[in-house]
Amino acid sequence: MKDRTQSEPRTWSALLPAAIGLLLLLLSAVLFAVVPGALADKDAYAAAPACPARTAGTGSHSCTTTVPATVAGKDDEPHGKSVQYWLLARERGAHTVLRIRMTGDRPVYDAVRAGDGVTLTYWRGEIRAVGFGAANQKTYASPDDDWRLPTAIGLMALPLGLGFFSTGCWYRRSGSRPRRIAPWGIALWQVSGMLLSCVGFIAGITADGVGQAFLITAAGIPPSVGLAGLYVWWIRRRVRRAADTSDIVPVLPTEKRRVRATVHGEVPYSVDGFNQLVVGDGRPLTTPDPTGRFAGRPLPETLKVRNARSLEPGDPAVWYEAYKYDAIVIEAQDGDQPVLVVTTRRDAPLVLGALSSPQTDPVGRPWAP
Repeated sequence: MKDRTQSEPRTWSALLPAAIGLLLLLLSAVLFAVVPGALADKDAYAAAPACPARTAGTGSHSCTTTVPATVAGKDDEPHGKSVQYWLLARERGAHTVLRIRMTGDRPVYDAVRAGDGVTLTYWRGEIRAVGFGAANQKTYASPDDDWRLPTAIGLMALPLGLGFFSTGCWYRRSGSRPRRIAPWGIALWQVSGMLLSCVGFIAGITADGVGQAFLITAAGIPPSVGLAGLYVWWIRRRVRRAADTSDIVPVLPTEKRRVRATVHGEVPYSVDGFNQLVVGDGRPLTTPDPTGRFAGRPLPETLKVRNARSLEPGDPAVWYEAYKYDAIVIEAQDGDQPVLVVTTRRDAPLVLGALSSPQTDPVGRPWAP
């Protein structure tokens, strides 16, 4: 009979990145579908002629209307780390003050003062630009840049979605439960996708057009893959170094010291939150106290060291977060109970020395079970 307690978590863990990838790909498709409409509005606005005097009005959809107005004031409104610039203006002969959000503070917003005469350009019932002398500045309602945000987010979501989806498919096809350290091909794809998503977002925001944004993103593929390759090579180097424990030798502590270490196993001295080990003062003590002065539980003499290794997929997940690639796991046995002691590579010699017998494991000699 199939063990559902093991297969179902594994299935859902593998499906989660695929589901996230599909959502991101769907998001990018929806956003890219919005772009043609935004470009059509931009082109229509750019091609719109001035309305004839007999049909001029703020409600016209096929032409633009320019209306004289007087500046009533300005309002710099803080919004997080940015500032929103609002121009207050009153059309000539009207009493209503219009509140117009500008795109930045130049060239018109910064130049005008209360009482200055400006012109307001209407298109499809909204103020799209404000003119002052020879200067002209777009308002926030201008359709010129409406394509930028959906293009930028779409170009950001696309490589991320592909990375997540390919990861989920790989785990699903291989039948392996996702682990913290992914296969190197998948890791390369994920890191490349993250870097390329940054390139795509910046390209969408800064490019002169949609085509240029896609070209910049495509040009970013080789450097993104190259940087991702360097990163993966560096991680692999760290992993190989972490897996090599041949240079770790036991060192007998000559004074009382506190080191970072956690004991794991079905034994009374394995307690949640006890992440310190006091060595060099009799039997090692595990304790939650950074000073090592109270709540100590001694590791008994029946605890025998068997092996020292790096982290493996079956180890507690919290160790990956706490120690990353710097962890050394000391495998020991207390009677018939297996016990694991995890510590840093730097402190592993002291822990081994404190747990090992000096008669059988002299200081400076490579430790062997």
